[in-house]
Amino acid sequence: MPGFRCGVCDRLHDHLPRDIGYRRPELYFSVPAAERADRVEENDDLCIIDGSIFLIRGVLYLPIPDSDEQFGWGIWVSVSEADYYGYLDAWDNDTEDATPPFVGQVASAITPYPGAAGLDVMVKLQSGGSRPTFTVISDTHPLGIDQRQGVSEAKAHDFITYYS
Repeated sequence: MPGFRCGVCDRLHDHLPRDIGYRRPELYFSVPAAERADRVEENDDLCIIDGSIFLIRGVLYLPIPDSDEQFGWGIWVSVSEADYYGYLDAWDNDTEDATPPFVGQVASAITPYPGAAGLDVMVKLQSGGSRPTFTVISDTHPLGIDQRQGVSEAKAHDFITYYS
């Protein structure tokens, strides 16, 4: 039976994961550890660096054709200050579903997809405490193609194998 050892809980699970998540944005690690308390406001969903870089965490889903499953990349995107605070306002007022989608940029590398950093995505807020979802705008970048056409079970497995 396939399985994996979780890097978070260190337990062996009997199923393969269907997502990979980045706990902090790549830019967070560019700030020296000794300076983070003064320069970074962050939690598992939001990050502001130097009061001028605004990042939110969400999920970019890739369908797995011929199944009801999908693979999720838990990534960070940079957004405008106005959209960042609009997200907070929607969260506080439970109006995520009424908030129009807005544009963000993938804020870090996604190793299997060279050139993914900086790609424009549409950010759609989700109600019920769910993270936003991201849709790649480019229809020519491999990540956008895979999001529209889907990835094979073997490719999803390769993602997990690479990171485990």
